[in-house]
Amino acid sequence: MYFGFHLPTHGQYGYDEVLEISRAAEELNFDSIWVGDHFYLPKEFYEKTGGDPERPNKLDAWTLLSAIAAQTSRIRLGARVSPLPFYDPGRIAKIVATVDIISRGRVNFGVGAGWFKDEAISFGLWWGKHGERISRMLESLEIILRLWTEDKRITYNGRYYRVVEAPFWPKPVQKPYPPVWFGGSSDKILGVAAKYGSGLLPLSNMPVKDFRALALKVAEKTGCGGRKIVLAPSLTYPDALGENPSTWISRIEEYAEAGAGKIIVDFSMSNVPLNGIICFLKDFSRRVFPKYRHAK
Repeated sequence: MYFGFHLPTHGQYGYDEVLEISRAAEELNFDSIWVGDHFYLPKEFYEKTGGDPERPNKLDAWTLLSAIAAQTSRIRLGARVSPLPFYDPGRIAKIVATVDIISRGRVNFGVGAGWFKDEAISFGLWWGKHGERISRMLESLEIILRLWTEDKRITYNGRYYRVVEAPFWPKPVQKPYPPVWFGGSSDKILGVAAKYGSGLLPLSNMPVKDFRALALKVAEKTGCGGRKIVLAPSLTYPDALGENPSTWISRIEEYAEAGAGKIIVDFSMSNVPLNGIICFLKDFSRRVFPKYRHAK
């Protein structure tokens, strides 16, 4: 079992706060840091984290991850998740490859199809039905993976995207490419994850019963001897995870028995001050990690 956490990059959490928490988490041997990739979020996120819904601030995910990469040395870094239809495939491929190089191979490439319609409309980005967004995501990912892995110029003529004799060097550090983690739990997402994914990131606070059903679906999609997909449910602190170690361990055991390989503690919807997060991380690592021999 591995343990990561999702940091807010909005409300009271600016660059200095995120960097301080990231350094502390690495010292405590957490496995991974995740941040959301948005222009801004719905107003309830700011209400819950002590921010101003009328001035919805949000730091850029990959710029921030590159800065964290330069200030840490072991902890893995990822977006939870980057909506590929909002990006040009070549541009996001270059961004993520660069962060993988800066981090010396610590990127988890979290991807999705996008879910917040208002931010797309606000910034003049394309928005369509879920099925079409999934198709765009998949086509974009196919281009990205070819750019990362093929030692030649790439030509691709798709329904939505086109590249012509596109050169792409340097390649990411991780081979064949940074692990791809998919956000969501729809049947279409599961199908794509079974083909390309290293991990799955369901929405926060998925009930254990639903998570168990999801784990069974993933097993059916991958089949015997198929791709191994790590399931990483996330629990908001303190609402879903609980406020004391016995509750933390009980909740973790429930999800572990249902098929979880990683637990992500989600602070993005909680009004926990900087010192509160660091105190929690220290207490959690001291009380929980010893129970799991492979915990980082």
